[in-house]
Amino acid sequence: MTTNQRHWIWVMSLGSVTLVVMIILGLRLGAVNLPFAQVAEELRGREGITFDYRLPRLLIAICIGINMAIAGSILQGVTRNPLAAPDLIGVTAGGGLATVILILAVPGYSASMLPLFAFAGSIGAGLLVYLLAYKNGLMPDRLALCGVAVSSGIQALITLFIVKFAPSAAQALIWLKGSLYARTWEQVEMIWPWTAAGSAVALLCYHPLNTLLLNEESVRGLGMRIERTRLLLIAVAVSLAGSAVAVAGAIGFIGLVIPHLARLLVGSNFKRVLPVSALLGAILVTFADTAGRIIMPPVEVPAGIVTALLGAPYFLFLLVRKK
Repeated sequence: MTTNQRHWIWVMSLGSVTLVVMIILGLRLGAVNLPFAQVAEELRGREGITFDYRLPRLLIAICIGINMAIAGSILQGVTRNPLAAPDLIGVTAGGGLATVILILAVPGYSASMLPLFAFAGSIGAGLLVYLLAYKNGLMPDRLALCGVAVSSGIQALITLFIVKFAPSAAQALIWLKGSLYARTWEQVEMIWPWTAAGSAVALLCYHPLNTLLLNEESVRGLGMRIERTRLLLIAVAVSLAGSAVAVAGAIGFIGLVIPHLARLLVGSNFKRVLPVSALLGAILVTFADTAGRIIMPPVEVPAGIVTALLGAPYFLFLLVRKK
């Protein structure tokens, strides 16, 4: 066993223990703190606050962390851009715009329509960026620039809707900040198949991701169908991020910061980066959701605000550290 393999196993083991601790604390802590005996009893009985409310929230938080972290890792690999993230290619903004339109412009909408609209908006925005960026092939720089342009335009439209419907915009603003409030087993069933399938495909594609880190001439010289490979990987990233936005809104900085931390810990090989990113993403969102419930009860701070408060300073630290 090589030193890199031992280091990767050590990182995964420590991360797994940390995630288990966060899950236990997440089940116990909240506006009402529960003793461990009650938590265990409610889990065995499959009823009560722990089973009906806190456990599904934790499972959704884990899925969202995995989805956004893996999506960010894929996009940074495909574009060879360390600033790439689901936010960059418009996925988060597209889901937010579709949701805001539904909440503010469609009176009497059904809550079950929110995830469908958000997912459709995310997929639509990702497809728009891809079509705009494609010209005799897909260049990573063009994809990034088109993503920035589309995201900026969509954010402007979101702001326009918020201003126009200001008196009734509270729910839309909460969604845009990313919250797991009132999430149930229905949302768990909605997101976990996307997490399982998307993660499996991403892990199987670690070798193409490693190859795409090379320059264009080298990649083509190896015989890779580069356009088809990029399209597949971008579709996986958009699906993962879109399903997360559909369930919990825009929880930012995960797809941007976590891949950097993973590479810092285990190097640039995607065979190790992807599982470490997934684990760190799950830890971050689980922590953010638990912290948001206990910072100032009974008011709940959206998980997206907590991840931004943690992610922004860390990313600035990375920028300064790497000059």
